[in-house]
Amino acid sequence: MAPSTTTPAARDRDAIEVVAFDAMGVLYSCADDVAELLVPYLRSHGCVLDRPGIAQLYRECSLGKMSSADFWATAGAAGASDEEYCLNHRLTEGAVALLAELEATGVRLVCLSNDVSEWSKLLRERFGLGEYVTDWFVSGDIGVRKPGPEAFATLCRRLDVVPERVLLIDDREENVTAARDAGFQALRFGRPHLSTMDQLRKELRPW
Repeated sequence: MAPSTTTPAARDRDAIEVVAFDAMGVLYSCADDVAELLVPYLRSHGCVLDRPGIAQLYRECSLGKMSSADFWATAGAAGASDEEYCLNHRLTEGAVALLAELEATGVRLVCLSNDVSEWSKLLRERFGLGEYVTDWFVSGDIGVRKPGPEAFATLCRRLDVVPERVLLIDDREENVTAARDAGFQALRFGRPHLSTMDQLRKELRPW
């Protein structure tokens, strides 16, 4: 019998039932949406909170402790709205094509994201991602954020899947490390040689 040419990584991929994408920095092009998008938007609407104050307020909102409407009001951002703010986000080039390609293989596509509930919903509806991504585990809905272990446990519990059969694609090293500690397979997007959807497509082969 000829020796197998299947690599250990390929065999691991064969065991994957669920691919979990991060949102910011993976599906959407802006990796640090607080610094790059939220702070400038708040400033343009009169917010005078310092950056640590904005970051803390955002964290509370992203854990579901307040609504987005309460966030804008507490931040002192007169006239700010979810719809206007979300117009600043852009999809990562090639993201939809890759999702469609993966979905056709029968693997389950989900999103595991630290985000405000209302903003996450607006963005996925705007870009039509719900056509491919079946389940959205958003910190504003589930009340826990990555890299906290409960975020990964919640995904597995709700999908009834063992961690070893989940592949996380995330742009933050601390989330990738925590996912692996939880038993997931994980890839860090945005590092050298894995910073485009075409490169990710090649990494995910033989799917």
